[in-house]
Amino acid sequence: MASVRDPRMLSSLVVRTSVLVVIALASIARIAHAQDAFEVQVYDVETAPRGEPGLEVHVNHHVVDRAPDETHTTLEPHYGLADWAELGGYFQTAVTTTGDVAYAGVKLRLKVRWPRRVLSDRIGLAINGEVSAVPSHFEPAVWGSEVRPVIDLAVGRLYASINPILAVDLRGALAGHPQLEPAAKLAVKVHAAVAIGVEAYGAFGPIDDLGSEHVTRAFGVVDLAGSWWDLDVGGGYGWGSTDHVVAKMIFGIHPRP
Repeated sequence: MASVRDPRMLSSLVVRTSVLVVIALASIARIAHAQDAFEVQVYDVETAPRGEPGLEVHVNHHVVDRAPDETHTTLEPHYGLADWAELGGYFQTAVTTTGDVAYAGVKLRLKVRWPRRVLSDRIGLAINGEVSAVPSHFEPAVWGSEVRPVIDLAVGRLYASINPILAVDLRGALAGHPQLEPAAKLAVKVHAAVAIGVEAYGAFGPIDDLGSEHVTRAFGVVDLAGSWWDLDVGGGYGWGSTDHVVAKMIFGIHPRP
């Protein structure tokens, strides 16, 4: 009988777990109001090389029930502090349902990763932490934080990532109560520079009161990669929210110093 220490068996287990997470998050359909509407992204474990700057532009278009659409734009510069650590920030804006252009907050993050992949270079481990200040129109608590563990797997053309996110309000009724907001991705590389996949996002309330709220979104995505840029585009559907349909784009620039 094979041992769980067998890399092939463990890799298979991680793949099956990733698939089940995606399916489970996509299949739940109950009302909720949590989830980040500005950064719709499943993290991988990679960090920018030491001394390398970069920029990502996030654009999310939300189709709102019985109201004009809303568009969110986020600028995310980052910098490689070390080969295993990356510092980043967010500047968020929105074109609201009233047509106004609004400031939508700032965030600061630090991402660190295990210096090398484990189990035959297949599994990567990292953790991302951030603090945020977002106007109450978008986040009632205003001050918040997030801890995002990242576990990803690369086997041949297959890629999977799980982000079991804990969001912690620093003010308001839920201050100090970590809220579970997991995300997962499963993709297949169809060309050296092209991958297609699915992503799922959920939010299930504070971990000491799981089930008090639910939100889910499922996306189909296409990832393109160049020598100094990458592009992620996708469309998704959310259950129980007023913005059922969401389109997203993330354009990244990674110049070499």
